[in-house]
Amino acid sequence: MAKTAAAVLALALVPSALAFRDTSPLFIFSTSELTGTGNVPTIARAEAVDDQIRLLLSGCPSRTYFIVQQDGVAAADYDSINAPRLASYTTGSNDVIKSSITTEVLGVLKTGELSHYLESKCGAKVQQADNASEDESDPRVIRVSFAAPSATDLTSVLRKNDGELEYIISRLAPSKDYTVIYTTTPRDLDESHNLSSEHVYEMEDPFRDAVKMELKRDTTYIRRADNVNQGGLFEKYQYFSPGLFMAFSAMVPLVLILGVGLKAIAGLEVSYFAFSKEMGPTAQKKQ
Repeated sequence: MAKTAAAVLALALVPSALAFRDTSPLFIFSTSELTGTGNVPTIARAEAVDDQIRLLLSGCPSRTYFIVQQDGVAAADYDSINAPRLASYTTGSNDVIKSSITTEVLGVLKTGELSHYLESKCGAKVQQADNASEDESDPRVIRVSFAAPSATDLTSVLRKNDGELEYIISRLAPSKDYTVIYTTTPRDLDESHNLSSEHVYEMEDPFRDAVKMELKRDTTYIRRADNVNQGGLFEKYQYFSPGLFMAFSAMVPLVLILGVGLKAIAGLEVSYFAFSKEMGPTAQKKQ
């Protein structure tokens, strides 16, 4: 009863899990007693859930294993209206079911690896539901795949898949010795955000009547660079800048001053004896 109450509570609280947009529900129910069902958390990553499933199936509890994959659904899509038969399996109202688990998976479970695990661990043969035989003498894994429903026909598609799964189980496992691993993949984020207009809150625009100016990128320097690259050598580069002309203007008077100085020095006429020391009688008289 405690497990049943926990499953009912999990189904009742699934709308709160909508905050996790990349999660999807996982349902496991079996006609055998699965040990360790209480170790499966309410919300967990796909890797952790995969390990828990392997522990649950390590003892090969059933003769037939149904691995169901339903794409593009959320936890809120499953209730007693959209999936009444699945709800009877997971809530304990079906007397045949002895163990059931309902949890939220963050990510996507690899159903192919689960099939290989059961094939190697329990010797089960993997078959598709369309061409599976009704012979239950050997262990087997039956793969069932359902396409993702659209937002317009969600209820009708889930009801149809729910009835088809019930038919597959009753036809391929008449001995009531089976375990169902019902996996799902999350809906696309774009589709999950496609809400009706009555639930969308639109904030009032306080600048409705104000002038809205658009910031534009200044690309004038790019055009100038393109124009420079398209010209000739003297158009690309500026050889005679104003600084160069200023240097020439300053050098002209300096050169003239230097020339006048050199010319003045060169025009001096001084004899050699003017720089020699007088040694004769005249020099002695001056002393």
